[in-house]
Amino acid sequence: MKLQNQILTTALLLLAGGSAVLAQGRQEILAKRTTLAITYPEGKSSTVDMAGTGLHSIVTGRAEAKRSGGRTRIKLRVNDLPHPQGVGAFYTTYVVWAITPDGLADNLGELPMPDGDKREIEVTTPHQTFGVIVTAEPYGLVKYPSPVIVAENILRKDTKGNFTASNIEYRGDTGALFTVSAIDSAALPPDYRTPTSVLGARRAVEIARRAEAQHFAEPELRQAEIRLAALEQIWSANRGREEKFSGEAREVMRLAEAARALAVDRAEQARLTAERQAASQAIGQAQSEASRARGEAERAKQQADDYRAALGRSESELARARQNAEQAQTEAERSKAREEVARLEAERARLESEQAKRDRDAAMQRLMVSLSEILDTRREARGLIVSLSDVLFDFNKATLKPGAKEKLSKLTGVLLAYPGTYRMEIEGHTDSVGSDDYNQKLSEARAASVNAYLREAGLPGDRITAVRGFGKSRPVTTNDTPEGRQMNRRVEIVIADTEPPTAASNR
Repeated sequence: MKLQNQILTTALLLLAGGSAVLAQGRQEILAKRTTLAITYPEGKSSTVDMAGTGLHSIVTGRAEAKRSGGRTRIKLRVNDLPHPQGVGAFYTTYVVWAITPDGLADNLGELPMPDGDKREIEVTTPHQTFGVIVTAEPYGLVKYPSPVIVAENILRKDTKGNFTASNIEYRGDTGALFTVSAIDSAALPPDYRTPTSVLGARRAVEIARRAEAQHFAEPELRQAEIRLAALEQIWSANRGREEKFSGEAREVMRLAEAARALAVDRAEQARLTAERQAASQAIGQAQSEASRARGEAERAKQQADDYRAALGRSESELARARQNAEQAQTEAERSKAREEVARLEAERARLESEQAKRDRDAAMQRLMVSLSEILDTRREARGLIVSLSDVLFDFNKATLKPGAKEKLSKLTGVLLAYPGTYRMEIEGHTDSVGSDDYNQKLSEARAASVNAYLREAGLPGDRITAVRGFGKSRPVTTNDTPEGRQMNRRVEIVIADTEPPTAASNR
């Protein structure tokens, strides 16, 4: 019994320790925070205030929102924001976020440089219920909000519409990779003269290095460093003409952010692999210790048997008793050992399955962000929905315009680089003008045109599982206005994740 308890206690300690390390690794990347979400009524305008946080209590502002046609348009104005370099040497810009009830943080864009003491921006989001926050960031293309929250929405007395009565929870960057230490502050003083786009590109590359991209994403980091060197030369030759180098700066940020994301993911995978190996070795060592203890117990038993035999017991009776006892003990211990090993294997399979799901969700989120930079993309229960508007086709025809082909080529490039598995369906839709037969044929032709171009661009044919038209049967908004009819004329590409087999199903 003592031996069994020892094995069980050792196994539980190993599993608990492994879980604690996994949790710590995740906390090093993301932290939980809360904010207020507001539901904006369809077809009406609403206004909420923006209030400064404890970091910058003097910040004020206002967000005017209108929900129409499946999207919410936001006009945001923020007053009295300090220069981001005043927050810290790693911060170069301010970013506006929409926080959804399911915890996703949607980067809506950078606040432009101020006009006097105020900054203004107009953005849109497909969400109807969300919270608005403003954070200081090291560069504009970050995927998660930093801990430096300078403003967030609050309710006014005249706010129209329903709103959540409690805060929603979301995940943001801990900021560990761009915290300036006392040693860093001497080598990285605030810089108010360099354009923020160039400064943001430098910070993006430095943060990727801090994330150990030189070890885990070396080719991607090298590409970002090469483009940063080119940016420095372009800026030196075109000082005061930001239009000459802002595009190159944004490309450096994109490459550095990709290197950083890869490095973080791969570093965590390396840590998980090391933890699993250490746990397996420790379990093996515990089993070896248990085996040695059993041997010592058997030797002690043998000595006791010999002593009893010397006192006059029959040798044959003692031999039979010893044989029966040893056989019963061996079978019981084998059964207990098999049960423990089976339990540990099941727990390990569960951990691996949960990690695979997290990896899959993170990959789909990164895919959505990449696709959103090319075409209007939203996330629904059936997958990612990429929408091509009617203006990308010739009028009343299925011929793709050059701009549409360029966007589809970029979309194909992103999908070919996506490491996960997926399936696609292409759906054509029209407005209600014209006969049912005409609209059905036009929607099918446009869906087929997109399918043909994606295949010509190199997308494997087995990825596309359905190509069909729905005519005017599935509008997303009213057909009573020109704007509504234009939104209904579209081709949608549905991208659904194909879940890989779990560890349990492979056995």
